[in-house]
Amino acid sequence: MVTAIHRKTIQNSITLKGIGVHSGKMVTLRLHPAEANTGLIFYLYKGTQKIRIPVSLDHVVDTSNATTIGDGSSNRVQTIEHLLAAVHTLGITDCIFEIDSVEVPIMDGSSLPFWEGIRSAGIRVLDETIEPITIANPIWVVDGDKYLVMLPSDELKVTYSIDFNHPLLRGQSYTTTLDESILGTDILPARTFGFLKDVEALQARGLAMGGSLDNAVVLTDDGYLNETLRYDNECVRHKILDLIGDLAVMGRPFRGHLIASKAGHALDISLAKCIMSQVTGNELTQFKSKRIPLFAKKQAVR
Repeated sequence: MVTAIHRKTIQNSITLKGIGVHSGKMVTLRLHPAEANTGLIFYLYKGTQKIRIPVSLDHVVDTSNATTIGDGSSNRVQTIEHLLAAVHTLGITDCIFEIDSVEVPIMDGSSLPFWEGIRSAGIRVLDETIEPITIANPIWVVDGDKYLVMLPSDELKVTYSIDFNHPLLRGQSYTTTLDESILGTDILPARTFGFLKDVEALQARGLAMGGSLDNAVVLTDDGYLNETLRYDNECVRHKILDLIGDLAVMGRPFRGHLIASKAGHALDISLAKCIMSQVTGNELTQFKSKRIPLFAKKQAVR
């Protein structure tokens, strides 16, 4: 039996400013309270235009280097997953995000600044409720040697493994439950990471212009360019952060045991689509079973 939980929004508006990881330009992001059932919505300001882009699977347009949503034309907002991981952790279901750039600011490379900002704004519990997503049967997606599975569970937990061609990132794995406290202390502070050779190649193409040791863990051929890490296994923890942020695009709280191996944004979103397809089908079936008399269902079968 799934117990509905109350929807939440923020108590007060807040403003966050930071560098765009690709543009290298300053970005202003404002978060505002919203009425129940508004959902999560970005408003992208381009000159005098105010473009509405809802956070939903239908609006995901790219998963190559980050999760990007768009309005069906050329208007996009990218790198939304770090913000959404914090939003999910704090149970925010309704919020307006106003942004003056096509990318959410990278901040320190983690979800921690967003988490702290939302907490400082306060959280308002709304009268309306929402049912968390739960599944009755395993759901999985596979891409070569990469896979992502969601198993039925009464709580949210994860088992994540990465295996990069690097001496410090071979066979790194982490298993944990993911309640609000653990997410806030053990997952959300983990910073994004990349390889020095890839960063140099991206910057040669005019990308990752805002990337630095201030907002990323950078790996050399045999070690880290950073002097210190926040966790010994910070990289795999950040992959969990990305997964939670990507699945938050579903727009509902969720429960299950997530098992991932070498996954990424594309696989995360693919799993989210599979989850929503199964959940929608199950919920429609349950709805019909409550509304359609037995004799009517038999007639429909014939």
